[in-house]
Amino acid sequence: MTSCLVMLQTNSNQPFIFSSPRLREQIGASFEITLLSRWVKEEAEKLLKQKPLPTSFWVSDSSGKVIVRLTETDGDPKELAKRLIREVTLRALTDAPGLDVTGVFIQATSNTVDADDLQELDRVFLEYSLNRRPAATRFPQFPFLQRAEESALPASTPLTDEDEGNIREYAKELGVPILADKEKQLPTQTGNDKGRSLSLPSRVKRAWSRSARRLQLEDVVKRQHTSEKPEGTISNLYEDPFQLEKAFQDTPDESNAAKAVPELSSVGVIHIDGNGVGAIMRDLGEAFKGVCCHLDSLEEPAYNHKDNPCDIDEGRFQWFVMEVNYRLDGVVKQAVAKAWEKVTEIASEDELPGPPVVPVLVGGDDVTVYTDGRYAIPFAEAYIHHYEELTKDDDLLSVLAIIAGGKKADAPERARFEINDYIIQEPGSLTASAGVAIVGRNFPFHIAYDLAEGMVSRGKKLGKKKDTVPCSTIDFHVLRDATVLDPDDTLDEYKGRTQRPFLIGHYAQDRIMAEADMSPKDWWVQILRTVAAFDGKKPDDPTQTTGDPFPRARANRIVKLLAEGEGEKAATEWDYALQNAPSAGRLAKQLKLLPPHSSSSDEAGEALEQIKWLLDLIDLSENLPDGYLASRIGQGTDGAGFQETADDSTEGGAK
Repeated sequence: MTSCLVMLQTNSNQPFIFSSPRLREQIGASFEITLLSRWVKEEAEKLLKQKPLPTSFWVSDSSGKVIVRLTETDGDPKELAKRLIREVTLRALTDAPGLDVTGVFIQATSNTVDADDLQELDRVFLEYSLNRRPAATRFPQFPFLQRAEESALPASTPLTDEDEGNIREYAKELGVPILADKEKQLPTQTGNDKGRSLSLPSRVKRAWSRSARRLQLEDVVKRQHTSEKPEGTISNLYEDPFQLEKAFQDTPDESNAAKAVPELSSVGVIHIDGNGVGAIMRDLGEAFKGVCCHLDSLEEPAYNHKDNPCDIDEGRFQWFVMEVNYRLDGVVKQAVAKAWEKVTEIASEDELPGPPVVPVLVGGDDVTVYTDGRYAIPFAEAYIHHYEELTKDDDLLSVLAIIAGGKKADAPERARFEINDYIIQEPGSLTASAGVAIVGRNFPFHIAYDLAEGMVSRGKKLGKKKDTVPCSTIDFHVLRDATVLDPDDTLDEYKGRTQRPFLIGHYAQDRIMAEADMSPKDWWVQILRTVAAFDGKKPDDPTQTTGDPFPRARANRIVKLLAEGEGEKAATEWDYALQNAPSAGRLAKQLKLLPPHSSSSDEAGEALEQIKWLLDLIDLSENLPDGYLASRIGQGTDGAGFQETADDSTEGGAK
């Protein structure tokens, strides 16, 4: 039976989102990317005159990328493919101006979907993408055209009442919840924009921002399993984009928010990327070999996810691809919701309102989130914890973790799946790398995102070290000098004076114990215990103090000496502190429980490794809420290897 595979994909998503510095527009842009799947569904239903669509239709469905299958039972597959691509790309042109959507198709080589055809489809897509005009050419500029505010695009006329009415009507179809809205009409909040010189993409993004935020919050609230009705909880989660915008940045608009939100003193931009998921998706055929025998016995996961529209009896591989898509999507959204719940809980323990949280990119295994700078690291750590737990408990994704971990260096090429060829040989957690950029209010989001993305890349080099068990990592940067904005140059300043990025999560214990003679423990909790000691608090109970904190002036002096390459002088300064400050002895006791990043066994080398933690401790101390230390350390008190930290004597300290 003749059939065609069609791929429709959004391109240049980051430029589309970050083309404006305004948070409202970024919320709207992120949402518009997610509409691709719905456009494909709606246009295919019109084209095939079938509702619901055939079980053979969907092949892959993730944020910003859709693959579908058209067969000769529906008509001429090639002609149908061309018409579907035309209708969907026209829809993007009119409904989401500025969004770059590309479509290609190939004729399938078999009666069912197979991995070779998907790889050929990817190749054709890449080839076509290199030879087509970019989306920016849709907005030609001549000398007499007025430039839009805060944009490189030309200005456009305001949206008409009909335009806004169409957006409201479509929002209702999408199920956007109506709250205490005037005349029960979904607000587009574009009244103040009519007199401004804005580009057409900016106007549409702004019009969608509030509906997008409500849909996002509705999903989060349902996943958090709160007893309150979603509508009531949504109203308390900064659902008004004006609220969010004014918390994160100064705006030229007059106050139009439902209620005032305190301005943030710092902003955290978090980027998290799954480790090894890209390898799975690039070689789905190999992944399928590893899990095909498990597909008939899969249990329903504990988190919410979309229902698989395919029939496993008609095509096991096709069903598998869709199931992976939907389970990954469900895990990522569930982990975001639970991390959000965690930082809100931490704030409430400190008798503070929950921090504003703005997921901007949530698709596939990628997540980008904005929040209060003090809650950014706790959010990232909580996300990784839940991501690992959810994938470990998932019958399908836990097996795929074997493939994500990679093959052994000496594994031979085989036509069949052999578990002995892989580094991980039993089902477990998928891992992820997180980068957190903590910047000042009003700092450009796109630059902070580049920093966070650079930290993820650096973390992946450590987490996916060759021939070792893959491990989750967390890295962070507190931007104090805005004169150096290149991510590589900014991150290079850490060389030789910090221990970040940190190995955390399910596999951290195995990795660290394999590289150093250390007793097993929760390494992230031990880092937090060391932060508590640095602050003059009891490591096992940060709600109690033990005396003065480690002198900040001395810590900064040691860090400065390390930055200047004066390691010997820095070690001397540290030794002087050990002789004269009881707080240094208590801190040294905790530092000895942390893994060094070198194999140095002499006393001087050990001291140098210990003082490389000082900049990490300074940054963590200044950028973690008090409630987080007590909450997270309390969770780890029943783990092995913590008994020795309860003793707060000054052995090895003041003499």
